[in-house]
Amino acid sequence: MDFNELIAGFAARYNVGGLAVEDGSAAVEVDGIAVLLSAANGVVLATAEIGEPPPDGDAAFAGLLLEANLESDAFFAKSKESGRYLLGLRLPLAGLDAEAFDAAFEAFVSRAEAWRKLLANYRPAAAVAAESEAAVAAAIGAGRFLPV
Repeated sequence: MDFNELIAGFAARYNVGGLAVEDGSAAVEVDGIAVLLSAANGVVLATAEIGEPPPDGDAAFAGLLLEANLESDAFFAKSKESGRYLLGLRLPLAGLDAEAFDAAFEAFVSRAEAWRKLLANYRPAAAVAAESEAAVAAAIGAGRFLPV
């Protein structure tokens, strides 16, 4: 099955009107996540933006992404153009059938959703600790005694 057939079949199975290969790629939005699909050198590449780096703790979050790269076939990167984090997946086109593509695509979108939520709610451990310390200090009061 070639890339054009794969995309046409996917569009037909999921009733995705307007999904077609243009200039070697196709884009589809699922649950608010835009996924770009392209093929080159016998590989289907899926990419999705998961969000902007957090204003505080970018290095710590990038470390989490690097560790997560070892957990599945999907991988994380940072776009040179936008500076946003991306999730990517490479699938060999040889032997890829509709069922395998659909399963990989669903898992990819689920992973992108999970990481998008994590990134949107991310606060570095230092910020959480500082907030907790400030809350304790406020509860203790100026006299450094717990009110009874």
